[in-house]
Amino acid sequence: MERIKVAVCGALDTACDVLREEGVSHIDSYSDALDLAFRLKQGEKYHLILIHAPFGEGLIETEYPYRTQIQGDWVKVPVRMLNEPACHSALVELKSTVRSIAKEMGGTA
Repeated sequence: MERIKVAVCGALDTACDVLREEGVSHIDSYSDALDLAFRLKQGEKYHLILIHAPFGEGLIETEYPYRTQIQGDWVKVPVRMLNEPACHSALVELKSTVRSIAKEMGGTA
């Protein structure tokens, strides 16, 4: 879990607490989407992007594709929209997503 990099756009304290409880230590916080987009254009890579979007909570199957600099392959990063505080089911889904990412990376879930 310590290799997972998460970008958080907006104030999502509840989600960040859940991520830390799961063992995620690399969490970058951004105050707005422009700041996050700038970092992505500069080549910053994340395994998961969380966005504070009260009316978007529960929307799943969203991905943000961007080209990696290493191999030029398309990588799809899950984007989750959450409210603050996030509802229980959204936090359960967040835990499941982080565990799936860890498993794909060859770690333990």
